[in-house]
Amino acid sequence: MSDSTRWDRFRPRSDDIIISTPPKCGTTWMQRITACLVFGHTGLPGPLRSVSPWLEHLRADSDLDTVLARLEAQDHRRFVKSHLPADGLPPLPRTVSYLVVFRDLRDVALSYHHHMHRTGVHGPLPSDPRAFWQALFSGEPMGRDGAVHLERFTTHMLSWWEVRHESGVFLLHYQNLLDDLEGQMRHVAACLGLDLPEEVWPGLVAACRFEAMRADSSHLAPVARGPQGGAESGAWFFHRGVSGQWQETVTGEDLELYEQAVRGLPHGLRHWLEHAGPLT
Repeated sequence: MSDSTRWDRFRPRSDDIIISTPPKCGTTWMQRITACLVFGHTGLPGPLRSVSPWLEHLRADSDLDTVLARLEAQDHRRFVKSHLPADGLPPLPRTVSYLVVFRDLRDVALSYHHHMHRTGVHGPLPSDPRAFWQALFSGEPMGRDGAVHLERFTTHMLSWWEVRHESGVFLLHYQNLLDDLEGQMRHVAACLGLDLPEEVWPGLVAACRFEAMRADSSHLAPVARGPQGGAESGAWFFHRGVSGQWQETVTGEDLELYEQAVRGLPHGLRHWLEHAGPLT
């Protein structure tokens, strides 16, 4: 589905923004936030997936020449989507900004289950969310060619965690966005060196709330392959947008699988994933 070497043909600009998250950790949310901050209003010059393309992704509508030409033609500050770990991207100018969003892996597991089961992208997966959780956190590869596995998330997180203090790298947490959207948006604006008039902020924040994004799903949701193999896009993509949903689903035995799976993560990373708050 992805080819990181597509980035080798990317011609960076000094003020580019790379939005890099593991899947189901707030990618589209951060793209929407960034769009509002870059443009200073809620309008988009086209579908979000075209304005902010997923460069390494292989799909029918992502011919590399077309995507690169579209990016080259943009005269605004560019923001590009990626799910690559830090060492999967080529060296870019030190002035490039990286917005990296993490989320509690327990919430990621159930959100990813909903998305993958709904789209069928990786072939048949367990329909029961508990069965999916158990397979994911026991290290069992799932889906076509074993493409669904925990390391898809942890490898990404570990790589960016190691460079979190480097210039231009800004780590954000899904829960912090939920708890204080305006405060986090202002933080992102400061990270990107953007100074917006005070009067635009209420409208920008309102446009980045979950229900507003769901209502505007025709412009914001990525196109995904549906259960019948056709392309689809819509409100289903914005499923719940909450934290703690795993508490309604899993048992103590399931949580023990999770505990064993994340035991090797650095303590600081695991604590931040589970509790959010300020980054140290």
